[in-house]
Amino acid sequence: MFMRNLEMTRELALPAPAPLVVRSRTIRSPDRYELNVATAYHDRPDILEAWHRMLDGAASPEALYQSPQFFDHLTDMRQGRDAGHELFIVRRSIDYAIVGFVPVRTIECALEFRIGPVSLFKRTLRACQILGSVPLLDPAEDGLTEFVVQQLFKRYAKCDVLYMQAVPEECGAALDGIAGASAYVLNGWRACHTQPLPNGVDAYLQKFGSKKRYNLSRQVRLLTEAAGALQLVRIEAPGQVASMLDALAAIDASPAAARAAEQARLESLARQGLLLSYVIRCGDEDVAVVYGTRSASVWHTYKITCQQKYLHLSVGTSAIHLAVQDVLAHFAFKAIDFGYGTPNADFRSTHVLESRGLVLLHRARSGTALLLKVHGMYNAANDALVRQVKRAQKWHAQRRLAAKKAVAVT
Repeated sequence: MFMRNLEMTRELALPAPAPLVVRSRTIRSPDRYELNVATAYHDRPDILEAWHRMLDGAASPEALYQSPQFFDHLTDMRQGRDAGHELFIVRRSIDYAIVGFVPVRTIECALEFRIGPVSLFKRTLRACQILGSVPLLDPAEDGLTEFVVQQLFKRYAKCDVLYMQAVPEECGAALDGIAGASAYVLNGWRACHTQPLPNGVDAYLQKFGSKKRYNLSRQVRLLTEAAGALQLVRIEAPGQVASMLDALAAIDASPAAARAAEQARLESLARQGLLLSYVIRCGDEDVAVVYGTRSASVWHTYKITCQQKYLHLSVGTSAIHLAVQDVLAHFAFKAIDFGYGTPNADFRSTHVLESRGLVLLHRARSGTALLLKVHGMYNAANDALVRQVKRAQKWHAQRRLAAKKAVAVT
């Protein structure tokens, strides 16, 4: 149904700022703002209070990744190694008031050149990822976004791009107006599927017609009759992660990559209160896993994995239906974010599409700008080729069908 990777790209252990800038821990704007590195004291009470206050008004659809809890998770995962992440605080020069928080990390970004579905080659870019995509800044401060972008370009001089993985399309135009910078939307604007949540299970069920409610209940009943008594197991504590990974391994027989590392990552998320997943168990058998995380107001789902032998019973639909009811009964989320993908037909009536894109912000006059322009032109040509092939396939299919009908009539 949906699949999205929480980490998206591989984190690097090189916070690659320009050498001269690294020595100064504060970057100043002569008239208005200054940028402070607050990584070492990010958990100070006054900093956390201001951070949470700004998060309450966050405009990002992925505010989870710019929260103190996620920053603590990154710190936890880098224990004993060089940190690839930093927290910057933006202060107003005149009164030293905090007007922004910008958590970042250094990662690799793959730029792929394809012919149809076949990958020809990849070019790897060094990127400074702005966590949360939409910087956590005071919207009343004029020119603040431009100041932050320009200072990140200076501090991360060895990085090719600023990486923003889920920028709402309505915010994209503002990025093109930043002096000395250009925005490239990798693979174009795409539909993200969200589900606004009503108050309570009853209100959720009323969004479906009577026939749909009956069918959803019937699917759950048929699953229990075929597989055994159903149990919904909520996974949110570190001690539950191993059983969730066992369920994933039982459902998907393909080799699991680095289980120890994955278990450590999920346990770290759980310790920060960010993990919220579900295992659907029938009798003694795990039949589905819904992998997700949570912020204060949004439940993010990334992957729904089901036993193949129960697909004819719509086990995936039943799994998400049961999980949503549990979320409504025990949490106060405003919405569910399914990320990029196509919703199951059973839930299209409850989903709202939001247009977002993976934006690579780069220096306007640079080798990276030329590379991204070539990539955009190449992608456009490739997309046109794919459309032509599909059109030809459709035309040949129609001709074959018409010929069969003609033979049948004769």
